[in-house]
Amino acid sequence: MPNAYRASAEVSAIREHVLAHSVDTRGGVFRRSDLRTWGVDPGVIDAMLRRRWWTRLHHGVFVDTATLEAAASPQERHRIHAAATLAAIAGPAHLFATSAALQHGLPFDRDLLGPVHILRPLGHDSRALRRRLTATDRLEPAIFHQHDLADDDVATIDGLSTVMRPLAALSTAALAQADWAVVTLDAVCWQSPDSLDRLALLAEEWGRLRGIGTVRQVLPQVRCGAQTPLETLSRLRLMRGGLPEPRLQVPLHDDEGLIGYADMLWDDLGIVGEADGALKYSFGQVVFDEKLREDRIRALGYIVVRWTWDEIMRDPNRVAARILAAAAIQRRHHGWGGTTTRIQALRG
Repeated sequence: MPNAYRASAEVSAIREHVLAHSVDTRGGVFRRSDLRTWGVDPGVIDAMLRRRWWTRLHHGVFVDTATLEAAASPQERHRIHAAATLAAIAGPAHLFATSAALQHGLPFDRDLLGPVHILRPLGHDSRALRRRLTATDRLEPAIFHQHDLADDDVATIDGLSTVMRPLAALSTAALAQADWAVVTLDAVCWQSPDSLDRLALLAEEWGRLRGIGTVRQVLPQVRCGAQTPLETLSRLRLMRGGLPEPRLQVPLHDDEGLIGYADMLWDDLGIVGEADGALKYSFGQVVFDEKLREDRIRALGYIVVRWTWDEIMRDPNRVAARILAAAAIQRRHHGWGGTTTRIQALRG
């Protein structure tokens, strides 16, 4: 080992130098070959491993131990393993399915977060990460998929190659149960209506992807206005409870200007629905501002009905019943649209 590496201050400086580069270019991990590119002699590796400042994840692939230990959540640990998996593979490879969705910040059922998913072009070896190590930590086998991609199907996020957002959503939805598939697909369409057409084209192009039948089944239910998983799951469950489909994220105005955006609006019923269970954990100015907002909405003639995550997941029919009861009040006292027959049909 070079003498320069014997001084703790020098080794510490090298550590910080490598950490900065690895975060910027490789998602926090690095390869032996990266060290020379960054002006570091790979001979320092043994010193770093002895000090337990670096951890070997795979043959020739390392991570700063502090980075690994700070990864407290399954999502954070998955990101590190995904970055290390890409670093360990020779040739083109891209994050796919849940690994790509995580990189894009797309919501999905957390129970799906298992092995890293990797996409490789046709004709490239998928027998990667087979070498076993005697290290404390090593990569688990990844799930490999093969499909040719166009250049515009791939993006680089935080130094990691991943499929583009619509394909990340579609390949994740293919792994999910129907409602959560809609959650993920809704999210990719949020503020991007063109993504809905792109998803339909991808569903045809990826006709052999396992689970694509689920995607095709739920695509007609995907909407471009759902901002959160709670809103998507609420819409689906309330419609199964007998309610008509609401409009989503509807701007409401009064004489003072924009009040805000209603999560859901049932125009015929005169009901604004707010899927904001987190509000009960708020306090002070946040609650006061929300009360003023709700007062302005009521002044327009709407009844506001709120529900929490627990309510919509445990007993959506009870939430639907509250909305229908509010709709009945609107009809009796304010003559809001709809007829007695319509309200009775909804209740049935």
